[in-house]
Amino acid sequence: MKTTLATIFALSLALAPAALAHHSQSEYDSRKKVEVEGTVSKVEWKSPHAWIHVDVTNDKGEKVNWHFELPSPNTLMRRGWTRDSLKIGDRIKVTSSPARNFPDIGIATSIKDAQGKAFFTGVTEIYEPEAESKSAK
Repeated sequence: MKTTLATIFALSLALAPAALAHHSQSEYDSRKKVEVEGTVSKVEWKSPHAWIHVDVTNDKGEKVNWHFELPSPNTLMRRGWTRDSLKIGDRIKVTSSPARNFPDIGIATSIKDAQGKAFFTGVTEIYEPEAESKSAK
């Protein structure tokens, strides 16, 4: 009996971080879209989510560093990405749902390179039937 309880306890300790790592994307406003074009300044290829950082010149001519969340590296690799898919210095256009509380953070829903080639982000658009029915009236 002691061995069984010790095993269960050890497994629960080992699996607790994985359970906490999964979270919703409620920090992003999926009803809004932000589109920016700029230069990749950093690529973070780590779990639980990959991130890309993009230097963008805003309307005032100021340089702003945007931060875009992506799915996990494992999800990206299953969709054809490699660590070299985006490199520092690449020009890209990113469409994202912005963070609710941070003006320069978003979850990337679409990424295109300078030639217009799309990268599949693995983020699906959210279907909002009430918005569609209101616009149909």
